[in-house]
Amino acid sequence: MSATAATFRWELFKLYRRPAVWVSVIILLVLALALGYGLVWYIYTHPPARAAASLPRGASFALLKVGLYPAAFVKHTLGQWSTLGGVFALIVGVLSQGSEYGWGTVKTLFTQRPGRLSLLAGKLTALAVLVLVMVVALFAVDAASSYVVALLDGKSVSWPAWQDVAKGIAAAWLIFGFWAVLGFSLATIFRQSAMAIGLGLAYAVLIEGIIFAILGTLGSDYTKVIEPWFPLANAGYLVAAFGQAAEGSGAPAAAPLADATHAVATLLVYVATLIAVSAVLTRRRDVTS
Repeated sequence: MSATAATFRWELFKLYRRPAVWVSVIILLVLALALGYGLVWYIYTHPPARAAASLPRGASFALLKVGLYPAAFVKHTLGQWSTLGGVFALIVGVLSQGSEYGWGTVKTLFTQRPGRLSLLAGKLTALAVLVLVMVVALFAVDAASSYVVALLDGKSVSWPAWQDVAKGIAAAWLIFGFWAVLGFSLATIFRQSAMAIGLGLAYAVLIEGIIFAILGTLGSDYTKVIEPWFPLANAGYLVAAFGQAAEGSGAPAAAPLADATHAVATLLVYVATLIAVSAVLTRRRDVTS
């Protein structure tokens, strides 16, 4: 058995046995069930008084509810969880690497037989498998929730083509994978979990939005040139390529500045760059300092 394969098995077992990993995944799935479908369905079914007046022209709660049915569950999942769900992937990525520094086990790992890069490859492969499990579980929960919503409303059940489901899972895996690798790399850079999670959350919530707001004050031309090279923007382009969950629920969304091919290529470049940074630091850094 190669050193990378052995490390992969160790890391996968370690992630499997960590309560924090399970808590992160379970919280995401509970939110998908309770907020993504349960609460939204209740509000659309029993809207507050005068709430319809606040909807865009041509929209209605009946049209919005269409986005909760099985035919739209792939679009619904991507549209709702590409960023918030990515934050949970970020936390898992941070935990998989940052905890080693908190526990003081990095020196022990680097003095064992496998080389540093083999250890890194095993860790990242295990993290990729965990993120894939997270994505598949999220899609499964949303599919089951959409089925229940359709039954409650007495609607016929129509599922998207399996190719669309596979593409949706692959897109979510790439987006979540970027977030997980970002967390992993930040934990490697700062040698801790707290700073990595804090900076990752700041980027998810604030940093790109602030940059685009500043660019917007300078003119739309700056935004059109620079925005397509930021990771969250490209995650949005990739999600937009699947369309809106509820068609005809209001004014059509503005056309994205880049297509899905550009989004996939850009996110892959970010993932590769973050992995390269982690590899360089892991290979060259003195763990005793």
